[in-house]
Amino acid sequence: MLRKANAILSLFTPDTPELAVVEIAALLKRPRSTVYRILGSMAEAGFLDQDPNTGRYRVGMHLATLGELARQSTSLQRVVHPMLLQLSETTEEMSTLMVPNDDEGVTVDVIESFHPLKIPGHLGGRFPLHATAGGKVLLAWRPPQEIERVLKQPLQAPTSRTITSRSKLLQELETTRRQGYGVSRGEWLEDVFAVAAPVRDHRGRVVAALAVASPPSRWKPSHVKTMVAAVLKSGLEASRALGAGDRRSNWAGKFVSGRRSSWR
Repeated sequence: MLRKANAILSLFTPDTPELAVVEIAALLKRPRSTVYRILGSMAEAGFLDQDPNTGRYRVGMHLATLGELARQSTSLQRVVHPMLLQLSETTEEMSTLMVPNDDEGVTVDVIESFHPLKIPGHLGGRFPLHATAGGKVLLAWRPPQEIERVLKQPLQAPTSRTITSRSKLLQELETTRRQGYGVSRGEWLEDVFAVAAPVRDHRGRVVAALAVASPPSRWKPSHVKTMVAAVLKSGLEASRALGAGDRRSNWAGKFVSGRRSSWR
């Protein structure tokens, strides 16, 4: 019964918020009488509501309440931490989880590198969005007006590699969106090169960034390729864990599918 109910609930989407019995039966390829009986039980339990005029079904408020409770009780750090561990194990480099805080980013979780030559991780550290791989990810998918607000501020140059030109930064953000990940080559700290991927919530919004960083001495094409593939995979898994569907995570396929990217 639970499996059948889950199959029915999976048919409802933002584009298809209401369905009739005949539509559900056709989509599931099940007898209409069987589907009707299950829908009645689900409506009685509060998982579905039926429009008294059209007879069509929609997701019930009881289910929405349970979903909101689950989201409130789920810690981003707790959910994403296993992906962060896997990212470090795969790349043997330091991995970090970053979240936005107004027009800055904040590091909320860190896994240290496996190498003797390490990059120091700064838990709770703040960083500019325009100068880090994670920051570019957090900025790239913001609404245009929010990006514009950040660009109106002076773009500080912590290193000689930092992008401070408005037009160049806009191009960089476009590249980040197109390839599905951000890159920083010594733009925040001279000895830190990094790649980062977005983490999306159940609405498809970018709520965090997963980043993996290495010193310039290990920034070799084959290793960077491993880092990019690993961070995209971890970002996709973290997004799924937060409720983002595959349709909202197609950005991960750009690299994994073997298409050329601009990390070189």
